[in-house]
Amino acid sequence: MPTPMQPPMVPLEINVERIIRRREVITEFQPLVSVKNRSVVGLEALSRGCLPSLGVSIPPGVLFQLAGPPETRLRLDRACRAKALERFKPIHDAKRDILLSINIDSSLVYRSNASSKVTYDLVTRTGVNPGNVVIEILESHVEDVAGMNEFIATYRDLGFLIALDDIGSGHSNLDRISRYKPDIIKIDRGLIHDIDREYYKQETTRALVRLAGSIGAMVVGEGVEREEEVLTLMEMGVDIFQGFYFCRPDEFSWPDLGFLDKTRDCAAGFKDRIIATINAKKRRHEAYETVLRRILTELAEVSEEDFNAALVQAIGFHPDLECLYILDQRGRQVTSTMCNPDTVSETRRFIYRPAPQGADHSLKDYFLPLSAGLKRYTTEPYISMASGNLCITISICFRCRDGAPYILCVDISEQPADVLDLPSPRHGHGPTCAVEETKAVG
Repeated sequence: MPTPMQPPMVPLEINVERIIRRREVITEFQPLVSVKNRSVVGLEALSRGCLPSLGVSIPPGVLFQLAGPPETRLRLDRACRAKALERFKPIHDAKRDILLSINIDSSLVYRSNASSKVTYDLVTRTGVNPGNVVIEILESHVEDVAGMNEFIATYRDLGFLIALDDIGSGHSNLDRISRYKPDIIKIDRGLIHDIDREYYKQETTRALVRLAGSIGAMVVGEGVEREEEVLTLMEMGVDIFQGFYFCRPDEFSWPDLGFLDKTRDCAAGFKDRIIATINAKKRRHEAYETVLRRILTELAEVSEEDFNAALVQAIGFHPDLECLYILDQRGRQVTSTMCNPDTVSETRRFIYRPAPQGADHSLKDYFLPLSAGLKRYTTEPYISMASGNLCITISICFRCRDGAPYILCVDISEQPADVLDLPSPRHGHGPTCAVEETKAVG
């Protein structure tokens, strides 16, 4: 993660060997912040070259490019690690539970050097506990997979923690998570940027957070720059953050932790948001209960041949209703799918298509729990194949006028309407009806 400083023009005459020999390296720290604990849990070391006589700092990308051959880059990489550990030692002595995250040049790890333990020797010689050190691996730069496997196994056995950096970026491969079994997963800033405004970023990140939770890895949200990004990630279960919103690397100075004041703002905003979300869901579900009772009351008064007419009337009972359809006890659809024309778009009709009468729903999430004996089930949000919209499906058992058992399925938009009060049935447009050769929308 490069520092935000904009260095002056770097002169061409740079003696990288001298920089390595004299350790003319600047180490800055960017904190990893826990909002819920209102604390700094770790520091990432960020290194730059330094030419004191000229007052010039050299960004890491330029410095390592100028280093040339792999042997020189490896020695430069180790010099940066050594300087980072020296700077971290006083902090480690003052706060024994804080982590130091150091980057390694993953392209330089081969089987020939994977077990060299140079970093371990640096850590123990400095007097830092290996259990406080996180080795960050940029998996897209790994050239020798077998060598990296050996390196990780060696350092994990020595007590170090392993982090995978830039997960979710264009170059990352999720198979590396299962291969390297990281202790920490750092979600790439490309996913984090404007995550509060972009649904697909939210769902991708949500999946990564679930994956991390299932394998016991801690998640770090990298590159946060706005409070809304932090709050959105907190809703997904992320609590460790790194980014300019809390502290820029060139602004960090131990033990000045004044930037933690922002965690109070985030904690208060998170609490308000969660309470507002719960209250909104409560209002919505109260409205849905009224709608369901109304629909079921009407269905209880008719026989199967009148179901379609009843669904036509019912589709206008609430603005969030997308589709209505009825199944028999085997999961076969006995009605057409009645779709709300205001929420199901014609423009996606060739991708998303409402199921026709006779369709088999016996393996769907909203049918299987009822076949197992439940009387009612509500799915998690998903993309509807009828509309292409995010929705939930409520399935509920009922009996019609002659006592025959059926299952009502109600697709409800997860993009709530501004007004949750029940409107009267609409009289302008009729619902779209999906049958074998009618206009299948959305």
